[in-house]
Amino acid sequence: MHPVAEGETLWDIARAYNVKLDAILRANSMSSDDVRRMSKGKELKIPGVERLLDVETAADRAAAIKALPPPENGIHHVLAPGESLWTVSRLYDVPMEALQEANRLTDETTTQLRVGQPLIVPGVTAAKASEATKSAPTHREGITHVVTRGETVWDIAQAFQVGVSELMAANTMSESDVKALREGSRLFIPGVTQDRQQAPRRKTTARQVQAAAMARQLGLGTTLMAGQLLHGRVSPVVVHAAGKAKTWPGTLRWPVTQGWYVRGFGSGEGGYHLAMDIAGNMGWNVRAAAPGIVAYAGDGISGFGNIVLIVHPGGFVTLYAHNSVVYVSAGERVVAGAVIAEVGSTGISRGPHVHFELLYRGQNCDPAPLFRPEVRHRNGNRASVKQTAWPKATERPREIQCHPRRRHPSHGRVLDEDPGA
Repeated sequence: MHPVAEGETLWDIARAYNVKLDAILRANSMSSDDVRRMSKGKELKIPGVERLLDVETAADRAAAIKALPPPENGIHHVLAPGESLWTVSRLYDVPMEALQEANRLTDETTTQLRVGQPLIVPGVTAAKASEATKSAPTHREGITHVVTRGETVWDIAQAFQVGVSELMAANTMSESDVKALREGSRLFIPGVTQDRQQAPRRKTTARQVQAAAMARQLGLGTTLMAGQLLHGRVSPVVVHAAGKAKTWPGTLRWPVTQGWYVRGFGSGEGGYHLAMDIAGNMGWNVRAAAPGIVAYAGDGISGFGNIVLIVHPGGFVTLYAHNSVVYVSAGERVVAGAVIAEVGSTGISRGPHVHFELLYRGQNCDPAPLFRPEVRHRNGNRASVKQTAWPKATERPREIQCHPRRRHPSHGRVLDEDPGA
């Protein structure tokens, strides 16, 4: 049985359980007139949902988990209505990439998770799981948003600072559903509450609290820090916090797993574009190219939209711009492949892509030869780039081009990127 929440419609419930609306009407002997009179607290039968995976109560969830074979490392969590991989990540304070790897999920299959599906939560003991679930809400946590005229799922994701993929998963939406979103539709925004001023907010995790403390200690997270990094001023204390120089991998992980090359280093008028543009679908994950510490995550640098700057061992800096939403905080340490953001088109952008830069000692360097896997086009063909490595920070390979940062020939941006200049 499903108890109707305040403001919840039959359409919401059908999406949450991936069950056709007509099937719910028949199971509850309801007519179209009954739908209009549906009120908070009314209990509905959900056809096709097995008792084993009926997770309305803590007892039901415990029974479902008990019936599963125990994982080698971690615990099981059965998805309840309104939950997604992101809410599970925050509940147990486990990184998204760890959950995806443990459950063999891609960016595409992550959005297809459904109510009642068991997930392995790696590295979590039964005791820690019990502590986490004690503090978890007894009902699905989030708010309902009514779509206004002209509003898209990307507008909503940015307004509430949640991922497009997260919205799709929580509302069981396909790509065609996203395109068909209309005024008056109701979307469940998972994990979000509103403060007294009706501003959206999310519960802070222990990892975010630790990151905030580290950011305050090192002066990270400010536009001043972002500007300094863009112009090659990386303090030794921040480099030290990023990790020992010998842990620099010498190569870079491709930031968007299924993304494709669209624009390279030295392109554009006067060769000002000292970066690589990697296209991808809205909702795909953006990942850290190497281990390090997040030095800036926000939208305070003109033109870049939602941006992440990471300082890596040896003083290397990587930049990821135009994201739809950012998942990390300044002061947070990340591993190579960590999910840091979601592909978007914020700032000055003509479509969903990641503007990626590799900076070292005040210069922008061509990252193409360092990427693993190799740079590929949308059709899967390999780009004509000879691979190499940069194992020692003090020795730049001859194959790697590096140039001083250049201002845009039209609007002069670059000078404006440094608030502290």
